[in-house]
Amino acid sequence: MKKKRFIAVLLALSLTMACACSKKKDSSDKKEKSKTETTEAADESSEPEDSSDTSETTESSESSETSDTSETSDTTAATSSQPVNATFNASSADTYLDSIKLDGVVLVAEGDQIVYTRASGFSDRDNNIPNTMDTVFELGSITKQFTAVAIMQLVEQGKLSVDDTLDKYIPEYKYAKEITIHQLLNMTSGVPDYLYCGILGFSKDDFKNLSISSFASLESLLSEVAVTKLEHSELVSKISEYDLNFKPGTEHEYSNTNYYFLGMIIEQLSGMPYDEYVRKNILEPLNLSELFPDTDHIDSHGRTDLMLFHFDFPHQDVSLSYSVGVMCGTAKGLLEWEKCVMDRALLTKESWDKILDGSAWGYGYGWFIEDGYLEHSGMTLGYNANVRVDPESRKVMIVLCNIQTLESQPKRPLAEDLCVELWKYFG
Repeated sequence: MKKKRFIAVLLALSLTMACACSKKKDSSDKKEKSKTETTEAADESSEPEDSSDTSETTESSESSETSDTSETSDTTAATSSQPVNATFNASSADTYLDSIKLDGVVLVAEGDQIVYTRASGFSDRDNNIPNTMDTVFELGSITKQFTAVAIMQLVEQGKLSVDDTLDKYIPEYKYAKEITIHQLLNMTSGVPDYLYCGILGFSKDDFKNLSISSFASLESLLSEVAVTKLEHSELVSKISEYDLNFKPGTEHEYSNTNYYFLGMIIEQLSGMPYDEYVRKNILEPLNLSELFPDTDHIDSHGRTDLMLFHFDFPHQDVSLSYSVGVMCGTAKGLLEWEKCVMDRALLTKESWDKILDGSAWGYGYGWFIEDGYLEHSGMTLGYNANVRVDPESRKVMIVLCNIQTLESQPKRPLAEDLCVELWKYFG
Protein backbone atom coordinates (compact mmCIF):
# COMPACT_ATOMS: atom_id res chain seq x y z
CA MET A 1 0.00 0.00 0.00
CA LYS A 2 2.82 2.34 0.91
CA LYS A 3 4.49 1.57 -2.44
CA LYS A 4 1.36 2.37 -4.41
CA ARG A 5 0.92 5.60 -2.49
CA PHE A 6 4.46 6.61 -3.36
CA ILE A 7 3.80 5.86 -7.02
CA ALA A 8 0.77 8.11 -6.88
CA VAL A 9 2.86 10.84 -5.30
CA LEU A 10 5.38 10.73 -8.13
CA LEU A 11 2.63 10.81 -10.70
CA ALA A 12 1.19 13.78 -8.91
CA LEU A 13 4.52 15.54 -8.83
CA SER A 14 4.81 15.04 -12.57
CA LEU A 15 1.27 16.24 -13.06
CA THR A 16 1.32 19.18 -10.70
CA MET A 17 4.45 20.51 -12.32
CA ALA A 18 2.52 19.25 -15.25
CA CYS A 19 -0.89 19.15 -16.84
CA ALA A 20 -2.06 22.62 -16.41
CA CYS A 21 -0.28 23.59 -13.27
CA SER A 22 1.66 25.84 -15.50
CA LYS A 23 2.33 28.69 -13.07
CA LYS A 24 1.11 27.95 -9.61
CA LYS A 25 2.22 31.17 -7.96
CA ASP A 26 -0.14 33.85 -6.77
CA SER A 27 -0.39 36.87 -9.04
CA SER A 28 1.60 38.92 -6.54
CA ASP A 29 4.64 36.73 -7.24
CA LYS A 30 4.12 36.52 -10.98
CA LYS A 31 5.93 39.70 -12.00
CA GLU A 32 9.21 38.57 -10.44
CA LYS A 33 9.14 35.03 -11.80
CA SER A 34 10.92 35.41 -15.10
CA LYS A 35 13.62 37.61 -13.61
CA THR A 36 14.49 35.35 -10.68
CA GLU A 37 14.39 32.00 -12.48
CA THR A 38 16.83 33.05 -15.16
CA THR A 39 19.27 34.42 -12.56
CA GLU A 40 18.95 31.34 -10.34
CA ALA A 41 19.55 29.03 -13.27
CA ALA A 42 22.80 30.79 -14.09
CA ASP A 43 23.94 30.77 -10.46
CA GLU A 44 23.09 27.12 -9.81
CA SER A 45 24.74 25.62 -12.86
CA SER A 46 26.60 22.48 -11.83
CA GLU A 47 25.85 20.07 -14.63
CA PRO A 48 28.62 19.57 -17.17
CA GLU A 49 27.84 20.80 -20.64
CA ASP A 50 26.79 17.81 -22.68
CA SER A 51 24.54 18.87 -25.48
CA SER A 52 24.68 20.46 -28.89
CA ASP A 53 23.17 19.89 -32.31
CA THR A 54 24.05 18.49 -35.64
CA SER A 55 22.62 21.59 -37.26
CA GLU A 56 21.43 22.27 -40.73
CA THR A 57 19.45 25.18 -42.11
CA THR A 58 16.21 24.86 -44.01
CA GLU A 59 15.32 28.01 -45.90
CA SER A 60 18.57 29.89 -45.47
CA SER A 61 20.84 26.90 -46.23
CA GLU A 62 23.42 27.81 -43.61
CA SER A 63 25.32 25.08 -41.80
CA SER A 64 26.11 24.74 -38.10
CA GLU A 65 28.57 22.72 -36.10
CA THR A 66 28.18 19.06 -35.21
CA SER A 67 29.06 17.85 -31.75
CA ASP A 68 28.31 15.10 -29.26
CA THR A 69 25.33 14.82 -26.92
CA SER A 70 24.16 12.65 -24.05
CA GLU A 71 21.28 10.13 -23.72
CA THR A 72 18.79 11.82 -26.04
CA SER A 73 21.06 13.28 -28.70
CA ASP A 74 19.91 16.37 -30.53
CA THR A 75 19.40 15.54 -34.17
CA THR A 76 18.56 18.63 -36.18
CA ALA A 77 18.32 22.37 -35.82
CA ALA A 78 16.79 24.68 -38.39
CA THR A 79 16.91 28.45 -38.74
CA SER A 80 14.36 30.01 -41.07
CA SER A 81 15.30 32.84 -43.41
CA GLN A 82 14.30 36.20 -41.99
CA PRO A 83 12.40 39.06 -43.61
CA VAL A 84 14.27 42.36 -43.82
CA ASN A 85 12.33 43.91 -40.92
CA ALA A 86 12.74 40.95 -38.52
CA THR A 87 14.28 41.92 -35.18
CA PHE A 88 14.89 38.45 -33.75
CA ASN A 89 18.60 37.66 -33.34
CA ALA A 90 18.86 34.14 -34.75
CA SER A 91 22.60 33.95 -34.17
CA SER A 92 22.21 34.62 -30.44
CA ALA A 93 19.42 32.06 -30.28
CA ASP A 94 21.63 29.45 -31.95
CA THR A 95 24.46 30.15 -29.53
CA TYR A 96 22.17 29.76 -26.52
CA LEU A 97 20.42 26.64 -27.78
CA ASP A 98 23.79 25.06 -28.63
CA SER A 99 24.71 25.43 -24.95
CA ILE A 100 21.73 23.54 -23.51
CA LYS A 101 19.86 20.26 -23.95
CA LEU A 102 16.70 20.63 -26.00
CA ASP A 103 14.34 17.77 -26.79
CA GLY A 104 11.64 19.50 -28.75
CA VAL A 105 11.03 22.44 -31.06
CA VAL A 106 11.27 26.22 -31.00
CA LEU A 107 9.26 28.48 -33.30
CA VAL A 108 9.52 32.28 -33.44
CA ALA A 109 7.29 34.52 -35.55
CA GLU A 110 7.17 38.26 -36.19
CA GLY A 111 4.44 40.02 -38.09
CA ASP A 112 2.84 36.67 -38.94
CA GLN A 113 6.03 35.37 -40.56
CA ILE A 114 8.09 32.53 -39.11
CA VAL A 115 11.57 33.96 -38.57
CA TYR A 116 13.22 31.12 -36.65
CA THR A 117 12.67 27.41 -36.09
CA ARG A 118 14.68 24.70 -34.42
CA ALA A 119 13.98 21.01 -33.85
CA SER A 120 16.15 18.79 -31.64
CA GLY A 121 16.09 15.39 -30.01
CA PHE A 122 13.89 12.44 -30.81
CA SER A 123 10.13 12.12 -31.08
CA ASP A 124 10.59 8.34 -30.87
CA ARG A 125 13.73 7.42 -28.96
CA ASP A 126 13.37 3.67 -29.48
CA ASN A 127 13.39 4.03 -33.25
CA ASN A 128 15.65 7.11 -33.49
CA ILE A 129 12.95 9.20 -35.17
CA PRO A 130 13.89 12.87 -34.79
CA ASN A 131 11.66 15.72 -33.69
CA THR A 132 10.70 17.97 -36.60
CA MET A 133 8.51 21.01 -37.00
CA ASP A 134 5.71 18.57 -37.92
CA THR A 135 5.96 16.58 -34.68
CA VAL A 136 2.78 16.55 -32.58
CA PHE A 137 3.32 17.35 -28.87
CA GLU A 138 1.02 17.45 -25.88
CA LEU A 139 0.22 21.09 -25.02
CA GLY A 140 -1.05 20.75 -21.45
CA SER A 141 -2.58 23.87 -19.93
CA ILE A 142 -2.49 25.79 -23.18
CA THR A 143 -5.79 23.90 -23.53
CA LYS A 144 -7.32 26.47 -21.18
CA GLN A 145 -7.31 29.06 -23.99
CA PHE A 146 -9.67 26.84 -25.99
CA THR A 147 -11.87 26.12 -22.98
CA ALA A 148 -12.22 29.84 -22.28
CA VAL A 149 -13.18 30.60 -25.89
CA ALA A 150 -15.74 27.77 -25.84
CA ILE A 151 -17.36 29.20 -22.71
CA MET A 152 -17.54 32.67 -24.24
CA GLN A 153 -19.14 31.22 -27.38
CA LEU A 154 -21.89 29.77 -25.18
CA VAL A 155 -22.20 33.15 -23.44
CA GLU A 156 -22.72 34.86 -26.80
CA GLN A 157 -25.37 32.24 -27.65
CA GLY A 158 -27.26 33.21 -24.50
CA LYS A 159 -26.81 29.80 -22.89
CA LEU A 160 -25.06 31.14 -19.80
CA SER A 161 -23.62 34.25 -18.19
CA VAL A 162 -20.24 34.60 -16.54
CA ASP A 163 -22.18 35.98 -13.56
CA ASP A 164 -24.13 32.74 -13.15
CA THR A 165 -23.34 30.73 -10.06
CA LEU A 166 -22.02 27.22 -10.47
CA ASP A 167 -25.05 25.57 -8.83
CA LYS A 168 -27.00 26.28 -12.01
CA TYR A 169 -24.84 23.71 -13.81
CA ILE A 170 -23.14 21.52 -11.20
CA PRO A 171 -25.50 21.68 -8.18
CA GLU A 172 -23.97 18.55 -6.69
CA TYR A 173 -20.76 20.43 -5.86
CA LYS A 174 -20.89 21.44 -2.21
CA TYR A 175 -19.86 25.09 -2.68
CA ALA A 176 -21.46 25.67 -6.08
CA LYS A 177 -23.80 28.43 -4.83
CA GLU A 178 -20.82 30.55 -3.73
CA ILE A 179 -18.87 30.50 -7.02
CA THR A 180 -19.50 32.26 -10.34
CA ILE A 181 -18.43 31.20 -13.82
CA HIS A 182 -16.25 34.32 -13.95
CA GLN A 183 -14.39 33.17 -10.84
CA LEU A 184 -13.73 29.77 -12.42
CA LEU A 185 -12.39 31.44 -15.56
CA ASN A 186 -9.99 33.82 -13.81
CA MET A 187 -8.89 31.42 -11.04
CA THR A 188 -10.47 33.27 -8.11
CA SER A 189 -12.94 30.58 -7.00
CA GLY A 190 -10.94 29.15 -4.11
CA VAL A 191 -11.66 25.58 -5.28
CA PRO A 192 -8.76 23.23 -4.42
CA ASP A 193 -6.74 21.75 -7.28
CA TYR A 194 -7.83 18.17 -7.98
CA LEU A 195 -4.34 17.22 -9.16
CA TYR A 196 -2.70 17.59 -5.78
CA CYS A 197 -5.22 18.41 -3.04
CA GLY A 198 -5.65 14.77 -2.08
CA ILE A 199 -8.43 13.24 -4.16
CA LEU A 200 -5.96 11.23 -6.24
CA GLY A 201 -4.37 9.76 -3.14
CA PHE A 202 -1.64 12.30 -2.38
CA SER A 203 -1.09 15.86 -1.22
CA LYS A 204 1.63 18.48 -1.44
CA ASP A 205 3.16 17.32 1.83
CA ASP A 206 3.85 13.89 0.33
CA PHE A 207 6.35 15.43 -2.08
CA LYS A 208 8.73 16.12 0.79
CA ASN A 209 9.19 12.44 1.62
CA LEU A 210 10.49 11.01 -1.66
CA SER A 211 13.22 8.36 -1.28
CA ILE A 212 15.59 7.26 -4.01
CA SER A 213 15.24 3.66 -2.78
CA SER A 214 11.59 3.69 -3.83
CA PHE A 215 12.35 4.10 -7.53
CA ALA A 216 12.72 0.35 -8.19
CA SER A 217 10.20 -0.93 -10.76
CA LEU A 218 8.58 2.49 -10.81
CA GLU A 219 7.99 2.69 -14.55
CA SER A 220 5.43 -0.11 -14.91
CA LEU A 221 3.54 0.88 -11.76
CA LEU A 222 3.41 4.57 -12.63
CA SER A 223 2.28 3.73 -16.15
CA GLU A 224 -0.71 1.94 -14.68
CA VAL A 225 -1.65 4.91 -12.52
CA ALA A 226 -1.32 7.32 -15.45
CA VAL A 227 -3.98 5.59 -17.53
CA THR A 228 -6.62 5.31 -14.80
CA LYS A 229 -9.88 6.94 -15.88
CA LEU A 230 -11.30 9.80 -13.79
CA GLU A 231 -15.10 10.08 -13.90
CA HIS A 232 -16.72 13.51 -13.64
CA SER A 233 -19.03 12.38 -10.84
CA GLU A 234 -16.07 10.97 -8.91
CA LEU A 235 -14.16 14.25 -9.14
CA VAL A 236 -17.15 16.36 -8.03
CA SER A 237 -17.93 14.03 -5.13
CA LYS A 238 -14.35 13.92 -3.87
CA ILE A 239 -13.56 17.62 -4.32
CA SER A 240 -16.72 18.41 -2.30
CA GLU A 241 -15.00 16.88 0.72
CA TYR A 242 -12.47 19.73 0.74
CA ASP A 243 -13.14 23.25 1.98
CA LEU A 244 -12.58 26.23 -0.27
CA ASN A 245 -9.09 27.71 0.07
CA PHE A 246 -10.54 31.21 0.42
CA LYS A 247 -13.75 33.16 -0.07
CA PRO A 248 -14.49 33.26 -3.81
CA GLY A 249 -13.43 36.49 -5.49
CA THR A 250 -11.08 37.64 -2.73
CA GLU A 251 -7.85 35.99 -3.90
CA HIS A 252 -6.24 34.46 -6.96
CA GLU A 253 -4.92 30.90 -6.96
CA TYR A 254 -4.26 28.72 -9.97
CA SER A 255 -6.43 25.61 -9.75
CA ASN A 256 -7.03 23.09 -12.52
CA THR A 257 -10.40 22.16 -11.03
CA ASN A 258 -11.78 25.49 -12.29
CA TYR A 259 -11.30 24.46 -15.90
CA TYR A 260 -12.41 20.90 -15.28
CA PHE A 261 -15.76 22.31 -14.11
CA LEU A 262 -15.89 24.55 -17.18
CA GLY A 263 -15.44 21.52 -19.42
CA MET A 264 -18.40 19.85 -17.73
CA ILE A 265 -20.50 22.98 -18.36
CA ILE A 266 -19.50 23.03 -22.04
CA GLU A 267 -20.63 19.42 -22.42
CA GLN A 268 -23.90 20.05 -20.56
CA LEU A 269 -24.92 23.13 -22.56
CA SER A 270 -23.73 21.97 -25.98
CA GLY A 271 -24.81 18.33 -25.74
CA MET A 272 -21.39 17.31 -27.09
CA PRO A 273 -18.31 15.75 -25.54
CA TYR A 274 -15.62 18.37 -24.93
CA ASP A 275 -13.37 17.13 -27.74
CA GLU A 276 -16.20 17.15 -30.27
CA TYR A 277 -17.24 20.67 -29.29
CA VAL A 278 -13.71 22.03 -29.71
CA ARG A 279 -13.34 20.35 -33.09
CA LYS A 280 -16.65 21.53 -34.51
CA ASN A 281 -16.80 25.02 -33.04
CA ILE A 282 -13.18 26.16 -32.88
CA LEU A 283 -10.72 24.05 -34.89
CA GLU A 284 -12.80 23.37 -38.00
CA PRO A 285 -14.19 26.92 -38.47
CA LEU A 286 -10.64 28.28 -38.19
CA ASN A 287 -9.14 25.54 -40.37
CA LEU A 288 -6.69 24.56 -37.63
CA SER A 289 -5.74 21.18 -39.00
CA GLU A 290 -2.63 20.65 -36.85
CA LEU A 291 -4.31 20.94 -33.45
CA PHE A 292 -6.26 18.12 -31.77
CA PRO A 293 -8.37 17.81 -28.58
CA ASP A 294 -7.27 14.20 -28.04
CA THR A 295 -4.21 11.98 -27.86
CA ASP A 296 -5.01 9.97 -31.00
CA HIS A 297 -2.84 12.15 -33.25
CA ILE A 298 0.29 12.30 -31.10
CA ASP A 299 3.32 10.92 -32.94
CA SER A 300 5.87 11.74 -30.24
CA HIS A 301 6.78 10.04 -26.97
CA GLY A 302 7.28 11.95 -23.75
CA ARG A 303 9.97 11.21 -21.19
CA THR A 304 9.95 12.09 -17.49
CA ASP A 305 13.26 12.62 -15.72
CA LEU A 306 13.01 11.87 -12.00
CA MET A 307 16.30 12.35 -10.20
CA LEU A 308 18.77 10.01 -11.99
CA PHE A 309 16.09 7.96 -13.75
CA HIS A 310 14.37 8.30 -17.12
CA PHE A 311 10.82 7.03 -17.60
CA ASP A 312 8.92 6.68 -20.86
CA PHE A 313 5.24 6.52 -19.96
CA PRO A 314 2.08 6.03 -22.01
CA HIS A 315 0.01 9.13 -22.74
CA GLN A 316 -2.09 9.87 -19.68
CA ASP A 317 -5.80 9.17 -19.84
CA VAL A 318 -7.72 12.02 -21.49
CA SER A 319 -10.19 12.05 -18.59
CA LEU A 320 -7.37 13.24 -16.35
CA SER A 321 -6.31 16.04 -18.71
CA TYR A 322 -9.76 16.84 -20.12
CA SER A 323 -10.62 20.53 -20.63
CA VAL A 324 -7.66 21.34 -18.40
CA GLY A 325 -4.85 20.00 -20.59
CA VAL A 326 -5.91 17.57 -23.34
CA MET A 327 -4.90 19.59 -26.43
CA CYS A 328 -1.99 18.49 -28.60
CA GLY A 329 -0.53 19.70 -31.87
CA THR A 330 2.44 21.02 -33.81
CA ALA A 331 4.23 24.30 -33.21
CA LYS A 332 2.97 25.57 -36.57
CA GLY A 333 -0.58 24.60 -35.65
CA LEU A 334 -0.29 26.48 -32.36
CA LEU A 335 1.06 29.52 -34.20
CA GLU A 336 -2.03 29.55 -36.44
CA TRP A 337 -4.22 29.49 -33.33
CA GLU A 338 -2.32 32.38 -31.77
CA LYS A 339 -2.81 34.38 -34.96
CA CYS A 340 -6.54 33.83 -34.49
CA VAL A 341 -6.23 35.04 -30.90
CA MET A 342 -4.43 38.18 -32.07
CA ASP A 343 -7.11 38.65 -34.75
CA ARG A 344 -9.80 38.10 -32.10
CA ALA A 345 -11.53 35.50 -34.23
CA LEU A 346 -14.85 33.73 -33.52
CA LEU A 347 -15.95 36.10 -30.74
CA THR A 348 -17.05 39.72 -30.35
CA LYS A 349 -14.74 42.46 -29.16
CA GLU A 350 -16.57 42.47 -25.83
CA SER A 351 -15.88 38.78 -25.27
CA TRP A 352 -12.21 39.07 -26.18
CA ASP A 353 -11.86 42.08 -23.89
CA LYS A 354 -13.06 39.90 -21.02
CA ILE A 355 -10.76 37.02 -21.96
CA LEU A 356 -7.70 39.27 -22.07
CA ASP A 357 -8.51 41.41 -19.04
CA GLY A 358 -5.96 40.56 -16.37
CA SER A 359 -6.11 43.90 -14.59
CA ALA A 360 -7.26 42.54 -11.25
CA TRP A 361 -5.06 39.46 -10.80
CA GLY A 362 -2.74 39.19 -13.80
CA TYR A 363 -4.82 36.31 -15.17
CA GLY A 364 -7.62 36.69 -17.70
CA TYR A 365 -9.62 33.76 -19.03
CA GLY A 366 -7.04 31.09 -19.90
CA TRP A 367 -4.13 33.52 -20.18
CA PHE A 368 -1.55 35.10 -17.90
CA ILE A 369 -1.64 38.79 -18.81
CA GLU A 370 1.76 40.46 -18.53
CA ASP A 371 3.02 43.93 -19.35
CA GLY A 372 3.40 43.75 -23.10
CA TYR A 373 2.57 40.12 -23.73
CA LEU A 374 0.25 37.19 -23.02
CA GLU A 375 1.59 33.84 -21.88
CA HIS A 376 0.67 30.35 -20.80
CA SER A 377 2.65 27.21 -20.21
CA GLY A 378 1.56 23.64 -19.74
CA MET A 379 2.82 20.23 -18.76
CA THR A 380 1.60 16.70 -19.03
CA LEU A 381 3.37 13.49 -18.16
CA GLY A 382 6.58 13.65 -20.23
CA TYR A 383 5.91 16.98 -21.94
CA ASN A 384 6.22 20.70 -21.22
CA ALA A 385 5.23 23.63 -23.41
CA ASN A 386 5.05 27.42 -23.43
CA VAL A 387 3.64 30.11 -25.69
CA ARG A 388 4.21 33.85 -25.41
CA VAL A 389 2.41 36.41 -27.59
CA ASP A 390 2.76 40.17 -28.06
CA PRO A 391 -0.46 41.13 -29.91
CA GLU A 392 0.70 44.68 -30.67
CA SER A 393 3.87 43.71 -32.54
CA ARG A 394 2.48 40.26 -33.42
CA LYS A 395 5.50 38.50 -31.96
CA VAL A 396 4.96 34.86 -31.04
CA MET A 397 7.32 32.43 -29.36
CA ILE A 398 6.50 28.73 -28.98
CA VAL A 399 8.56 26.06 -27.23
CA LEU A 400 7.32 22.46 -27.15
CA CYS A 401 9.37 19.77 -25.40
CA ASN A 402 8.95 16.02 -24.97
CA ILE A 403 11.03 15.78 -21.83
CA GLN A 404 9.65 16.80 -18.46
CA THR A 405 11.89 17.35 -15.44
CA LEU A 406 11.00 18.02 -11.82
CA GLU A 407 12.31 21.55 -12.13
CA SER A 408 14.07 23.77 -14.60
CA GLN A 409 17.82 23.17 -14.81
CA PRO A 410 20.62 25.32 -16.27
CA LYS A 411 21.36 22.80 -19.03
CA ARG A 412 17.80 21.45 -19.29
CA PRO A 413 15.48 24.45 -18.85
CA LEU A 414 11.73 24.03 -18.97
CA ALA A 415 9.87 25.51 -21.93
CA GLU A 416 8.75 28.54 -19.93
CA ASP A 417 12.32 29.45 -19.02
CA LEU A 418 13.46 28.90 -22.60
CA CYS A 419 10.90 31.48 -23.68
CA VAL A 420 12.12 33.92 -21.04
CA GLU A 421 15.67 33.66 -22.39
CA LEU A 422 14.84 33.64 -26.09
CA TRP A 423 12.45 36.59 -25.76
CA LYS A 424 15.50 38.73 -24.96
CA TYR A 425 16.72 38.20 -28.52
CA PHE A 426 13.99 40.34 -30.07
CA GLY A 427 15.35 43.72 -31.07
